[in-house]
Amino acid sequence: MSSTRARFRARGSAAVLALALGATACAGGPGASNNATEGGGVEAVYDNAAKIGDVSQLRPMSEFCGTKPVKVALADGTGDNAFRKTARAEFEDEAAKCPNITVLPYADGQNNPQKAISDIKALVAQGVEALVVFPDAGEALLPTLREAYKAGVQVVPWTANPGGKPGVDYTSFVGHNTVNDGVTWTRWMCEALGEKGGNVVFLGGTPGNTQSITEMVGIEKELKENSACANVKLLNEPGKPVDTNWNPAQMQKVVAGLLTKYPTIDGVITDSGDASLGGIRAFLQAGRPLPKWTANDNNGFACAWKEHADKNPTFQTVTVSARTWIIRLALRKAVAAHQGIKNDEPEIINIPIFENTLDETKPPKCDTDLPASAVLSSELTPEQLKQAYS
Repeated sequence: MSSTRARFRARGSAAVLALALGATACAGGPGASNNATEGGGVEAVYDNAAKIGDVSQLRPMSEFCGTKPVKVALADGTGDNAFRKTARAEFEDEAAKCPNITVLPYADGQNNPQKAISDIKALVAQGVEALVVFPDAGEALLPTLREAYKAGVQVVPWTANPGGKPGVDYTSFVGHNTVNDGVTWTRWMCEALGEKGGNVVFLGGTPGNTQSITEMVGIEKELKENSACANVKLLNEPGKPVDTNWNPAQMQKVVAGLLTKYPTIDGVITDSGDASLGGIRAFLQAGRPLPKWTANDNNGFACAWKEHADKNPTFQTVTVSARTWIIRLALRKAVAAHQGIKNDEPEIINIPIFENTLDETKPPKCDTDLPASAVLSSELTPEQLKQAYS
């Protein structure tokens, strides 16, 4: 063990506790990015040094395996939901493509910032060389990531941006283009509503989370610039998502209130297929026709469309991929850096449409053999998905 690694492991518990105490205030929600700024397009949200691209630019793992043995690990802020379970299975599946990779034990931070910090320190002490991290604790985790990086570990946080700077605090950050998601959903909504237009509401997640705020940037940008949106009215206050905590029960309450306030809601834009199930229940309980609806893909959301579409012809849906497969990109970036292999794949991915009820080539995918929370846009086989959720 190098002296740097030894010093890293020996840091006092007081410093760990100090970081943990402030972590909950910095935590981002699913897909959160902490470097958003007001106004503008994607340039206002992501570091100009980050390469933004699409799935056609992604490369196979075989190009980055290298020849040196490499110990890899996944440090998760929490592992208690289908998204994280799917992502973990994708990480392990990608790692299995390289015979020289050894996967160290999975670390579940259990929504505890202090444990997440301790997990990373333990993995460094075990000799991890390529570390993928979902930093739910946000900026509170940054000093730990920086110390691991300076100890020689290739560290790649994914989806939730901890702040800091690639090449200084960690190897690189990979995630998805949340602004583009807002544009994609809004463009589809305007086209689906047609010339008549209608009232649309955007339902976000936790209060102040930057994923929803940056999605709002894309929504308002498309409404302003797309002539097909001329008769579409956004019911939100400017720049303010309606908070739902990404929770089905909370979304049901929120939507029930909106239905009381607004006689007509023709479209719902949201990024959570899971939470959308609560919103759908609110419409049904109010006896209101289900509107056009956007989300990220979710097995339960697809099954809800199949269940209710016949009696609700206005209920059309579109989803973008829930992007659990981006963890594969994070692993490729970390391993390539350790092996000294150039990886010019994008860091920020424009997520494609996965399902679209108005496109017969992309029908909703409902699998009743899997949990409602299953992510069917993953790169895993049905058998692997069943194993991940078992």
